[in-house]
Amino acid sequence: MNPDSRRTGPATNRAIELPADDEPENLNTLNAPGADYAPFIVEDGKYIIFQSERPGTLEGHGLWYSFNRNFPDRAGPAEYSVPLELRFPYQDRDPNDTMRILFSENKGYFVPGSDGFDGHPCVLYRNGQPVEIYLTSTRQVDASGKLSRDGFSGTNIYYSRFRNNRWSEVRHINEINSDYNDRMAYVTQDGSRMYFVSDRPGGYGGNDIYYTQRDLKTGLWSAPINLGPDINSRYDEITPHVSYGGSRLIFASNRPGGIGHFDLYFSRFSGYDWEKPENLGRPINSERDDEALSLTRDGLWLYFASDREHPMAMGGFDLYRFATPDNLLDSVKILLTGKIMDASSKLPLGLDATIKIQFEDRTIVMSSRKTVKTDGITVSNQFEVELYSGRIYRAEISVPGYEPAEIQLDYRGSIPSGRTDERIVFLEPIRPDTTNPDEEGRIVPGIVVDADTGLALPASTIRKFSGADVVQVPDVDQKGEFAVTVKPGESFELEARSPGYTMKRLRFEENGLEKIRIELKSDGTDPCENYQPACVDNVRILFALNESSIRPSELRKIRNIAEVMKRNPDMRIEVQGHTDRTYRGPEDRAYEYNLMLSKERALAVQKALVDMGIASNRLFIKGYSYLRPIVPAQDAVTGAVNRRVEFRRLRQ
Repeated sequence: MNPDSRRTGPATNRAIELPADDEPENLNTLNAPGADYAPFIVEDGKYIIFQSERPGTLEGHGLWYSFNRNFPDRAGPAEYSVPLELRFPYQDRDPNDTMRILFSENKGYFVPGSDGFDGHPCVLYRNGQPVEIYLTSTRQVDASGKLSRDGFSGTNIYYSRFRNNRWSEVRHINEINSDYNDRMAYVTQDGSRMYFVSDRPGGYGGNDIYYTQRDLKTGLWSAPINLGPDINSRYDEITPHVSYGGSRLIFASNRPGGIGHFDLYFSRFSGYDWEKPENLGRPINSERDDEALSLTRDGLWLYFASDREHPMAMGGFDLYRFATPDNLLDSVKILLTGKIMDASSKLPLGLDATIKIQFEDRTIVMSSRKTVKTDGITVSNQFEVELYSGRIYRAEISVPGYEPAEIQLDYRGSIPSGRTDERIVFLEPIRPDTTNPDEEGRIVPGIVVDADTGLALPASTIRKFSGADVVQVPDVDQKGEFAVTVKPGESFELEARSPGYTMKRLRFEENGLEKIRIELKSDGTDPCENYQPACVDNVRILFALNESSIRPSELRKIRNIAEVMKRNPDMRIEVQGHTDRTYRGPEDRAYEYNLMLSKERALAVQKALVDMGIASNRLFIKGYSYLRPIVPAQDAVTGAVNRRVEFRRLRQ
């Protein structure tokens, strides 16, 4: 967003000193009347590149740079030199000394050569030398009408590579840019991902933040993906920046609820996706516009642009510096591992456990994995998950027939990188109610599945008949599992019902009974054809390989769910996207590729339900990548059922 001049103010001389702890420092040496904007920090504050509309070679907003003479004192005051223009060569101009990069401790040059581009710079550099620069500008036509700089209409994202001591011709990125305004690129320092701003159609309103992934072998960028409704709003989201550790996304937005017009917000990376953003608050934000925040690699300082009222303000946007607050410091990964044990026998539990890890308004749901010998004896039952420092987590571990256990995980404060938190969880069996306290029962696990496919039926209900007693068995979980308490020598019957299936009643004897499996036959109808609220738990929307478009054969299922929700106006559901494990690209990209695909599938189903009259605020999107397969298959045929969207009813 090209900043405009909204006010003017006098310059004030002062001695170099650190500002008060609660006050951002106005970088007076760098600022000029008009807008100074989009600071980008090179080598932890040794150099700064920024956008300015001060008088220069060309009109409008150009790129400028300055050298911090006090760079060795990282915690001390900044002493920036008088800014100079950042220059690029014309395509037809011969190389000369002004086109070379010079990193001089004495003179402080950071000079590519010149052509005056618009702004919002992002520089990739390694070992003290630049690799690429990204910036925002527009295509140009010369006096004869010939296109002298390529690009689409509106603003474009351009880049130049530094090779052999000179910059290449600046080019627009064809696979990212559109005929709308694409700008404000931030590229991670490994060059693999870009975040940028666009007002192209299909967003949530105004300017949205998108991201794209680059194949480092071919150099090509993937089709841009909108960061979604957790980050974007129907207002404007601009100036994205990601911390060097990758765990913080910072951007500016004029959404309601802030302090001024544009405020700065940040989002934490949960390990799966970006969380809902938080306002950075005072003193970083003010009643005026605060935008374009950039962090140093070492995490000591942040720089940003603001047109706030300040005694040293020069006019328009000025550049400011402030010590990085704790909530913007990069998190470190913590590996949480757990062993699930039976508290009575002190042996590994013979059932998979469901682990729900909650933090803020998020929940991670996963299952433990047990290892079983050929003789059926369980030798281990474990789980592991990567979490991040800076938070308090609550982990709930549950298994049918056992009392759930809860663990508080406080990962705040200074935590070394690479830490592993090892836990052993003992679960107590649920003791049955009995008129004879000396006669204890035992827990027998069970599962209810589709007779033809073997797939779990989580919407099922189970009743136990023992003599004249009728007992409702506790809820069947999302994996179709349940547990029933039986007494020594007891004979009993179980009745299983599930939407879309024929009821079944089976007789069992306690003696020798280790596990119950109930297989139900489809009655030939869609699970939601009779519009029972529980039916949504049994529905799966299936997708073609690598596709997120809804097949016509699946639309009837979605229509029935829409009708169920209309008849139950308080019902809210989580729309869960899943993928198979057939991705054949680089292994380090498999999770992210499938996460994106799983979200696209969930979004497609959400859109279909909205088009059928369901309010979007009743539908919550979640992508699980390939983490929750129904069948553990690597091939596209056997694993086809893993390419799905499922639904989970949310409690009020």
